[in-house]
Amino acid sequence: MTRVVAQPPLFWRAEQLDAWRRWQRAQWPLARRAADLVRGGVARSRGAVQAPDAGLRLLLPAGDVHTLIAVESAGPTQRAALVEPTRALAEGRSGLDAAARTRLLGGVAWVAPADVAGALLPDLPAAAGLTGHAADPDTVGTRLAGLEHVLVAGEYLPAGRAAVRWAHERGASVHVVQHGLLAASTPPVPRDATLYAFTARDADWWTQGRADVRAVPVGSALLEAARRGAASADPTATGSTGPGPGLFLGQLHGAELPRAQFAAAAEQYVRATGAVYRPHPAERDRLSRAQHDRWERAGIAVDRSGTPLTRTAGPVAAVFSTGILEAAQTGRPAWAVHPDPPRWLVEFWDRYGITRWTPGADPTPTPALVAPTADPAAAIARDLWKEHA
Repeated sequence: MTRVVAQPPLFWRAEQLDAWRRWQRAQWPLARRAADLVRGGVARSRGAVQAPDAGLRLLLPAGDVHTLIAVESAGPTQRAALVEPTRALAEGRSGLDAAARTRLLGGVAWVAPADVAGALLPDLPAAAGLTGHAADPDTVGTRLAGLEHVLVAGEYLPAGRAAVRWAHERGASVHVVQHGLLAASTPPVPRDATLYAFTARDADWWTQGRADVRAVPVGSALLEAARRGAASADPTATGSTGPGPGLFLGQLHGAELPRAQFAAAAEQYVRATGAVYRPHPAERDRLSRAQHDRWERAGIAVDRSGTPLTRTAGPVAAVFSTGILEAAQTGRPAWAVHPDPPRWLVEFWDRYGITRWTPGADPTPTPALVAPTADPAAAIARDLWKEHA
């Protein structure tokens, strides 16, 4: 099959981060933009100046910190990308000897929004030795004085933004883990960084040959976990719902396409196949909830159970969700849906080998994405702490 020639990302140079923020804000619903303007105006009228890292929480070990990991949410994609490398280190999968592993784990700190830090703490390797602290200048200046590395998903959200800034102030290295599939509007990789990408194609497309980025294709710990889980599953088990018509994974909250296009793709597929619509966890806004209610009144089933995708059965479809590849890794039929896809979306499907579903056709299921390494989390740990090997 001829490979589609892809256009570059909308924002691929580090200095385009502010342009990305303006674009992201422009995609907000009008009501949200108006409310944000009102809040900003009230704060300015009161002379309120919020500290840049207000709301962040540091989880610090007892000893000196050499590595800081920034986590923005407690969801599975961030856990797989950012927590799993330390788990690989703790479990000996990185190839480092026991003494080096113990020494390294004792110097890893974390930064996250306060609610996320609380949810993550029990699950972190060496969690018993971590204590919570506000990310105030005195604590940051004292406890991160010897910082050598930061590991982030990017610098476009609060924890990663703070971690990258602290790294640059201290001359520490910045390491970025790709945690999801890359759409045209993906924010840029921070400057002077090492990028751990899913594939070489992703790395080439995302960086466009930037000289300040060192790219290391490693694969995805999330997709690898899905593959391993399927390989170890009971072959006689079919899931709680049987094969069934499967699921359509919602993305109504997404800024990459107009909401009407996400809805049209979902309606086309579920009406043709009888699939159940599964809202994305972020579909909590008023417009999304109203759409769910309209679909239910029209006889479309909406699954609000929150059951993990790995515990469901049947085919999986979406516009461009990572769940398509998660399902493909397990051998489940999976494909993408859009009645009239824009060029960037066709290029996106091509980059990941995703098969398109169309009405009346019987598409070949999307194949599993081949990983550049057998254990992506361990590959990240080896590269991040290679000087300790």
